[in-house]
Amino acid sequence: PWALLRSTVASLVVLLGGPPQAEDDVPMRAMRDELARSLSRLRLQGMDRPYFIAYRLDDVDAVAVSATLGSLTSSRQARVRLASVELRVGDYALDNGNYLGAGGPEGGGGVMSVAQAPLDDSYQEIRRHFWLATDSQYKRGLENLSAKRAALQMRQRADDVPDFTREAPVTLGGVPRRATGAGADLESLARELSAVFRATPEISRSFARIEWLDVYTRYVNGEGTSFTRSSRTLKLQVEAEAQAADGLPISDSIVIHGRSAADLPPREAVRSRVREMAARILALRSAASLERYSGPVLFEGSAAAEIVCQQFAPALLAVRRPVSDDPRIDTFYGQMAAQLGGGSFADKVGGRVLPEFLGVADDPPRRDYRGTPLLGGQAIDDDGVVPRRTTLVEHGVVKALLASRVPVPQAPRSTGSRRAWGTAPSNLIVTSDRSLGGAALRRELLKRARARGLDHAIVVRAVGGGDAAASLVRLAARMGAAVEGGSSALARVYLVHADGREEILRGLELTEMPLAAFKDIAAVGDAPAVFTGEMVPKLTQIFAVALHATGGAPVVSCVAPAMLFEDLSLARSRGPFPALPVSASPLAGR
Repeated sequence: PWALLRSTVASLVVLLGGPPQAEDDVPMRAMRDELARSLSRLRLQGMDRPYFIAYRLDDVDAVAVSATLGSLTSSRQARVRLASVELRVGDYALDNGNYLGAGGPEGGGGVMSVAQAPLDDSYQEIRRHFWLATDSQYKRGLENLSAKRAALQMRQRADDVPDFTREAPVTLGGVPRRATGAGADLESLARELSAVFRATPEISRSFARIEWLDVYTRYVNGEGTSFTRSSRTLKLQVEAEAQAADGLPISDSIVIHGRSAADLPPREAVRSRVREMAARILALRSAASLERYSGPVLFEGSAAAEIVCQQFAPALLAVRRPVSDDPRIDTFYGQMAAQLGGGSFADKVGGRVLPEFLGVADDPPRRDYRGTPLLGGQAIDDDGVVPRRTTLVEHGVVKALLASRVPVPQAPRSTGSRRAWGTAPSNLIVTSDRSLGGAALRRELLKRARARGLDHAIVVRAVGGGDAAASLVRLAARMGAAVEGGSSALARVYLVHADGREEILRGLELTEMPLAAFKDIAAVGDAPAVFTGEMVPKLTQIFAVALHATGGAPVVSCVAPAMLFEDLSLARSRGPFPALPVSASPLAGR
């Protein structure tokens, strides 16, 4: 089911429209009736009974189109219904969740199952499906709870934090607004944008992809919470890659997120951005590079917001470390957390992690920032908890963490932040009590470079785009994995000379981006930018994928000003790189 969900849903896009909710919602009635029966009758003699059961039904409609050089390469539509059962055995203090057995996530610890369900609104068939799934989850839950209790007997429990929080019941509903089908329009747009690269035969790989996804969710649990929710996402991605003479892959991308096609900029504006990207890639093929740089680095525009989203935000999430019956898993977990940056600010609550002039808040209800849409918010989270605005960092000091219903000592209550594979931000807003205009910030950058004995400094204007797959490539590169044709280089890096001249550089990547670097941000700009993208999890969240996931990467919006880091290190990307093509592209002779 997971493979089906990720390949069919996460890779597709556009929903043609959620089903209208009739006065008698047959699927919801079937879910309620079967839930009531399970709660009253599901128990094996002498064994624990379920104390929490939740049923969820996702009606997913999707369209995905791709084109290369003006030719359509793929156009798919899909409709699927996914049913999930979350079942917890034991009690709120200790249950079968948050456990990772020797058999891996599927064999130990999963409190949720997801499988395809019948598309027809058949009352009996829907009940039968949930009956079978609940029975299977109950038996697995009993096994996992027994194994977890045995594992805890072999060690002293570090804290008395419950495994699951109690939350007040919530009822939220409404008739979903139907979206209009736009498959033909999406195909036309993909063809048009991809055709731009016909004029650049030096670019060896390029594509335009548009994905539009609509999910209508029904949810009910045994505590009395029920909701229906309609969520729509649109993603436009244009990507291109060429190679320099030394084989270095040079790539760039444009990623635009929205809730519908109406959120996209005008076609000509997007085409103009694609043409600019193609010209930039060609210029990078012969651009200079640096072997190494250590000194002040300025992240401008959406690059600052992206670095906050992908590097800083995961540390603001409360993620429980799983209990395991295998010491090898504990060792592996610790090693990988150190290598992949699975750190958290859980032990920093009350401590300073940013300069005193900066603050951070998560604001789910907020819909826009100065006219730019914010897309991370939702009316209710996947646990059935209403999200609320949460101040996370105030005057540089950590005040709170974002949490789901699986608590940690520093976050005993849910903030309504359960999204997709676990805890995630929604709309992350960085605020400042002190800022500099663009020219003043540039002068401060060069001033700090001179203090380091440098006659130049670095400005980053694009980290690498908001595409989750590209971010996972960079993650794999940090692990030392060989990624065919991949590069973890920053997308747009500029060398700023002492006289203010700029020179674009190629093939530079951050050697590391420690959380401690954010504490030493020297200054910020006065014009915050918005970055919206798919948030890639740290290691702790990867475990959450296996234990809790019901969908793809959550889309997060982040607002942040330009940021001047006191001291970062960059180095030239090292191979091996793919060999150059033996002959020129046939487009070159046209």
